[in-house]
Amino acid sequence: MPQLSEDILILMTDWFRRVRESQQIHYECSNHFARLHLLIGIPTVLLSTLAGTAVFASLAKELGANEKIIVGLISVLAAALASLQTFLSMAKRSDSHRTIAAKYAAVRRRLEELKTQAPSVEELRGALAKVRQDMDALAETAPEVPARIKWRVDARVKRKGFNGVFMLPPEKS
Repeated sequence: MPQLSEDILILMTDWFRRVRESQQIHYECSNHFARLHLLIGIPTVLLSTLAGTAVFASLAKELGANEKIIVGLISVLAAALASLQTFLSMAKRSDSHRTIAAKYAAVRRRLEELKTQAPSVEELRGALAKVRQDMDALAETAPEVPARIKWRVDARVKRKGFNGVFMLPPEKS
C-alpha cells in the first residue's frame, strides 16, 4: 500500500470524521421523524375510526348533549391531527434524511477505500476532489437537523470513537 503524506492523512481523517457524524445524525433524524409520523398517524386513524363509528351509531339512536360534545371533540381532534400530519410531512422528512445518510455512507466508504488502496498521487488528488464535491453537494441539499439530535449524536460519536480503518479514539472531555 502506498504511503499517504501526513497532511493528506489528516485531511482524510477529518473528512471521514465529519462524514461519519453527518451519516449518523441523518439516520437518527430519519428514525426520529418516522417515530413522530407514527405517533401522530396512529391516533389519527384511531380517532377518525371512533368518530366515524360514533356518527353511524348516532343515526341509530339519539345522542345526549354530552355524547354529542364528545363525538364532536373527537372529530375535531382527528381532523386537527390529520392536518398536522399533512402539514409536518414527517414521513417525507424521514425519507429525506435516510437518503442523505445513505449518501454520506457512500462517501465514508470511498474514503475508507482510498486509505486502504491509495492510488497514485495524481489519482488521489482527483479522488479527493470528487469526495470534496460530494460532501459540498450533500451539505447544500441536506435537510435541516434539529439541534437536540445533533448534540446527542455528536456526544455519542465522540464518546464511542471508531475502530476501523481510520481508528478514531474517543475524544477526551
